[in-house]
Amino acid sequence: MDIPFREDYLPRNDVVFSIMFGELDLFAALLKAVTGHELKAKEVVSQANVLPDNVLHNYIRFDTFAVDADGTVFSADMQNTYVKDLIRNRTTYYGCRSVAGQTVVKGNYDKLNKVVVSFIMTKKDNQDTPVEVIKLRDEKGNVYSDLLTLYNVYVPAVNHADEVDENLKLFSAFFSVSTKEEMEAFIAQYSATDLGDKLIASYSKAILRGDLKTIREREYFDMKITEQDIMEAKIEARTEGLAEGRAEGRAEGRAEGIVEGRAEGIVEGRIKTLQSAIASLKQTIGIDAIINTFHITESERKILAI
Repeated sequence: MDIPFREDYLPRNDVVFSIMFGELDLFAALLKAVTGHELKAKEVVSQANVLPDNVLHNYIRFDTFAVDADGTVFSADMQNTYVKDLIRNRTTYYGCRSVAGQTVVKGNYDKLNKVVVSFIMTKKDNQDTPVEVIKLRDEKGNVYSDLLTLYNVYVPAVNHADEVDENLKLFSAFFSVSTKEEMEAFIAQYSATDLGDKLIASYSKAILRGDLKTIREREYFDMKITEQDIMEAKIEARTEGLAEGRAEGRAEGRAEGIVEGRAEGIVEGRIKTLQSAIASLKQTIGIDAIINTFHITESERKILAI
């Protein structure tokens, strides 16, 4: 049997995800595994099947979404790289945008459609909770409004959890595939199940499409790649700074050495990463955008000569 696999288009690839979960049955299955909701929508809109000149292309900022029978908007978005505080702001921003983008007629705010946003997080971190559910609550913990609900699914945590939805476990195993051998193992374990068989068939069909590169070059996916580059640069800055600082602190062997070493390491690591970010992103988003995104100070600008 020819194992379906492309290293440049893994199951968690943004384009592949948008193609596969643009299929109603797979989108509904993922939504149920994450939220428990039985979707009654008639179609799914995805960035892979919406043409750039379609009005929906500028309206939606998620990989896939569907409008349920009662008007509730459900979305699913793949996220492969993230910094926790940054990604939480991003999920909140795009969730609120989905609410604020609706038209209010004559002050009928009670007619606004609810929005349920699901983010699939694939990167390994220190997150122990498989699924975070975020609602707008008051200081006593009571739901202030159910207009917006966010679900953050942490794939590595799902993989190691005991009590999670069986299909969510299957989806997480699929999104974790990184090699042909892992795909073989996934097929051996899950191809006999209806959901596993559908995922394998859909993935096989997706990676054989001749327009993958064309879809990848669309503005939406290009924007996601730029965001991921920025997140990776921030992760690198934190990692390098802490590593160098701790090494210097240990070498000095004094409490003040550790503090100063960490501080110096963070600064040096940040400067190195900013130099790398400027070199790789200046042609894409420009110097001003880099300065604003990374909050580059005047003293750092002098060092960087920008």
